[in-house]
Amino acid sequence: MVHNKFRIKIKIALILAGIIILGIVITTVSIKDKSNELVQGMLIEEVADMLTFTGYDASQWKEILDSTNEEYLSYQDIVTILNKLQILSEESDEYSKIKGNKTVPQDVWFNIFDKIVESLDSENKVAYSELFILADYNNCDELNENEIYSDKGIFEWSNSKDISSYMFQSCKVILFDNNIVYVIERSDKEYQMNNIYFVSGNENGFTIFMDDKYFNYNNRAVENEMSSEIGDIVFSSGEIKQIKMKGDKISGKLLSIQENGLEIEEYGIVPLDENFKLYKEYGQLEEIGIKDLLVGYNVTEFIVANGKISAGLVMKDLVVDNIRVLIKSTGYESLFHDNVVITGNTDYSIFYGEKEEKHAANEEVTIDANSALWEANRIKILPDTLSGEITLLSVQRVCGNPSYGGSIEIVKSDSGLVVINEISMEEYLYMVVPSEMPESYGIEALKAQAVCARTYAYNHILDNAYSQYGAQVDDSVSYQVYCNQKEAPLCTQAVKETYGKVLEKDGTVINTYYFSTSCGHTTNCDIWIDENAEDKSYLQAKFIGDTESDMDLTDEAVFYNFIKNNTYTGYECNEPWYRWTTTIPIDTLSDTLNNRLAARYNANPELVLVKNKKGEFESKDISNIGTIKKITVIHRNEGGVLHSIIVEGSKATIEVFTEYNIRYLLAPIATQVTKSDGSVIDGFSLLPSAYCVMEEVYDNKKLSGIQFTGGGYGHGVGMSQNGAKVMAADNNNYEEILKYFYSGVTINNIYE
Repeated sequence: MVHNKFRIKIKIALILAGIIILGIVITTVSIKDKSNELVQGMLIEEVADMLTFTGYDASQWKEILDSTNEEYLSYQDIVTILNKLQILSEESDEYSKIKGNKTVPQDVWFNIFDKIVESLDSENKVAYSELFILADYNNCDELNENEIYSDKGIFEWSNSKDISSYMFQSCKVILFDNNIVYVIERSDKEYQMNNIYFVSGNENGFTIFMDDKYFNYNNRAVENEMSSEIGDIVFSSGEIKQIKMKGDKISGKLLSIQENGLEIEEYGIVPLDENFKLYKEYGQLEEIGIKDLLVGYNVTEFIVANGKISAGLVMKDLVVDNIRVLIKSTGYESLFHDNVVITGNTDYSIFYGEKEEKHAANEEVTIDANSALWEANRIKILPDTLSGEITLLSVQRVCGNPSYGGSIEIVKSDSGLVVINEISMEEYLYMVVPSEMPESYGIEALKAQAVCARTYAYNHILDNAYSQYGAQVDDSVSYQVYCNQKEAPLCTQAVKETYGKVLEKDGTVINTYYFSTSCGHTTNCDIWIDENAEDKSYLQAKFIGDTESDMDLTDEAVFYNFIKNNTYTGYECNEPWYRWTTTIPIDTLSDTLNNRLAARYNANPELVLVKNKKGEFESKDISNIGTIKKITVIHRNEGGVLHSIIVEGSKATIEVFTEYNIRYLLAPIATQVTKSDGSVIDGFSLLPSAYCVMEEVYDNKKLSGIQFTGGGYGHGVGMSQNGAKVMAADNNNYEEILKYFYSGVTINNIYE
């Protein structure tokens, strides 16, 4: 009996226990269901953040949506939002009458949000993006409290969520302008930063430099103490998973910059890592671009990993004292040579691969694409003495076969052989100055020319135009004519007496444009279409003479009188090129223009416009306007130089911009040009200058030609060489000459 009672008590206890457990389960499920409903909903403060693009800030939206005192967005709130924004929606009545204050699921809200964006965001300032968050103000002093640094740059953290919980994670976000207004989701996706500069590191953490900012990771120790090293960082699951350092270094003269690699002396072409980085270590640490690498110099250590260059460390400031000149073929016709024939005035050596071949003075060597010397793609020829020169017997210049100091390199390319002369800047100028200015101009004019030439060369060296071959400039008029004339004692003296001197404005080396002869007035750089924002205020348009004048040479009538009647007595009024004239038959001029038109359109389609049927000018492919019927001046720049003209032809009418295009299309290529001293020149590839007026010539009332009367020779910007000659003869020194033609400049030494 007792036993049965005990069994009954156990059953009752088990039933009660079951009821309690069931109650707990039901309660838990109920709570979980309620929690899920809330998790799937949108917090009012999150919605307020997302709607800031509508013109109301987050606090205003919170106030608007706070009438129900609910934490989560309801359907009634959606109606309020749509009404406030005056967006009509078929669902509005349904939301207010049927759904009432029920919490809106996230997917429904995002659908509504997209419709709001589509209706109101006409400037497309709202966007979805995926960012990997790498830093905030806690580990980067350059960030503000509400900023984060990501793989896509810096953004404002403009939402109510805690920044720190998203660190080192990939986040899908909604952006408004540069503001992160909502984080949709995050993941533990792995992310790697490559070729990062490690400033320092030890057991207390490490500091890196990237994007011109310092980032401190004090909560992550490194195994070995480090300083100024390159490595990768791998992030995963909200933490730094791995640090991989790269330690192999190489250095040597940079010979060329290829599309996917660098040619380094003694190493050949080494491929670049796809994430290659370049850091300047001296002075203030900064990340620079590959365009800042300069061929011909050894100032950079390269970090190599897995056979590729991961990064470069520019170790010291660059003193530009050498130049690498690409020597063009005879007549400056091509960059490439079919073969190269060399000799030397002293014994000389040929270096190819790891071999050296000795040759006696005056011994000739021919190198072509099939030469046995090609163990690598570059051959170097070096005289055995410092004063020795290598002569190119396969090239002709005005002086004959040109001879070069320094070294000669021959590079094998798919298009032919490229010849490069590497020489000191000063020795280069020994052969530039006599090629650009006659020795007879006098020592002070030659010194002004030497400073101009050095300044001009310095800037073009930094431009690295021929870096794919390993050169910086060529030897033609495209840069400065080099080694076209033999070295002249007075020119060499001018270079030596201005050793290292260049022109600067506010600490920056300027562009020293120069030209042959002015018409009595110069112009400024507006003659060229230049989108570069660089300050060129040192290039001022001015009358070139002892007196100023109030003549406005942009006025057609004033300029006509100035050119035709010599109404201003300039320094160069006795120079043959001060005034000139040529008459071009209309058929000849039409043929010249039509033969050259396509080339200028293709080079500058925005500078050669065609008149359409509506009478408007547009950029349009054109190669023939027929016979010229009329030329009209539309605009002259300061000094009277032509800037735009309209040429009416029998088939089409065009508007042409810039002095070069005008000079090229209207060139007297088959006509004599008569200078003011009566001397005659046969044919020009360009009009002598664009400081000219045009007059129609008729034969039996039929247009038979155009007479051009002009002044000066060249573009007219910067220093007039003949003006410098006259000033030097009038006892002005070279500094006075330079400061006359270039406004507000100082003269400094680039080697100091």
